[in-house]
Amino acid sequence: MEIINNLKITEIFSFKEIIPNYICNLCREQLSPLAGRNNCPHCFKPDSFEICSDCQIWEQKYQEINCHQALFEYNQFIHSYFKLYKRYGDVLLAKLFYQDIKSWSLKNQFDVITYIPASRGHFQQRGFDPVYELYADIFDLKKLLVKVDADKPQAQKNRLERMRTPQTFLGLPEINLIPRNQRILILDDIYTTGRTLMYAHDIFSEQGFQNISTFSLSR
Repeated sequence: MEIINNLKITEIFSFKEIIPNYICNLCREQLSPLAGRNNCPHCFKPDSFEICSDCQIWEQKYQEINCHQALFEYNQFIHSYFKLYKRYGDVLLAKLFYQDIKSWSLKNQFDVITYIPASRGHFQQRGFDPVYELYADIFDLKKLLVKVDADKPQAQKNRLERMRTPQTFLGLPEINLIPRNQRILILDDIYTTGRTLMYAHDIFSEQGFQNISTFSLSR
């Protein structure tokens, strides 16, 4: 399919950065954007209309208030995309959503941006870090976390198993060099139950950071 970048006259002759598009119209029509819908105000769960039950559990059981945003609802297209990108290792697909992620980044500013790293085992298996590659051309990423190899991938766990997954992250010493009033953003590819991102969130909150947000391509 042909990829068309429809530029307005004002965009062509302006001094603003032109954000390239790498996704064709046929594929874009299969996406379900979350913007403008009645998402959960804490985690962006689609069509919740209020704070969802997941976030209420995080608040009541763990005393944690979610602050998450995402771009697209998880559907069959997103599932197929990540299957090709992560399971089959097509690293070139990291650029597919460049335009969407870049546009979001220009509207949301943070002081420090980090990401959910691949564990050593997954990195050796794939040969690349999928979350890093997804965002590396857009954000100034700081590696601040180390992920321990789990018993099995999150994608192979059911909801209860995900929630019971023990803490899988260690903070790197570089965290101690960051002023505690900095705005922290943690990036991941998919938000399902929130368990992974909330554990990453814990690493920073335990170090005294209070302004912590998370973001994922899909929710």
